[in-house]
Amino acid sequence: MLDPVSVIVPARNEAETIETVVHQISALAWVDEVVVVDNASDDDTARLAKRAGARVIFEPCPGMGHAVRAGIGAARNNWVMKLDADLEKFDTSRFAAMPAARAPGVGLVKGAWNDPSDNMPMTRLLVVPAIRKMFPGLSVLRAPNSGIYLVDRRWIAHQEIVGTYAADLDVMLRVHAAGAEVAEVDIGRIKHDARDLG
Repeated sequence: MLDPVSVIVPARNEAETIETVVHQISALAWVDEVVVVDNASDDDTARLAKRAGARVIFEPCPGMGHAVRAGIGAARNNWVMKLDADLEKFDTSRFAAMPAARAPGVGLVKGAWNDPSDNMPMTRLLVVPAIRKMFPGLSVLRAPNSGIYLVDRRWIAHQEIVGTYAADLDVMLRVHAAGAEVAEVDIGRIKHDARDLG
């Protein structure tokens, strides 16, 4: 039997979507717990996450990395999946490919997804070329900065993850530097909150 998975959901003012995310993820057989990290929200995120059945912890210092550090530290399992709180539509059955991709030597499984309304300019123009140049061993990844991933926290000093949105890349690079394999699986189409692509 595969090791159990804790799912962490960093959330700042995500009252509109957090209940849906918690309900859908909690229903997956391979998920042992859902931990919502309320990252200094000033809306009902925490209350709604609790109502949906999540364990809620508070991280008062705003920043994705601060929330990721707090969530990984609070998780009761070594395998921790980080998931976005602003997902509107996703096929949870596709996420099962991530724990299934664990194998000896694998320290991280990235979820590669697509959103037809987002042409991923940061990924295309900056992250992928930089990864190819500086870390050729990771150049096969289609979505190196995906914020949906499953990590074995035993490979990294998770309490040292950067406090910014670069946290997802930091986790990957720490796992890679530790000598573990970074795997990637296709998790299909996901729709996030709209953003200003400019």
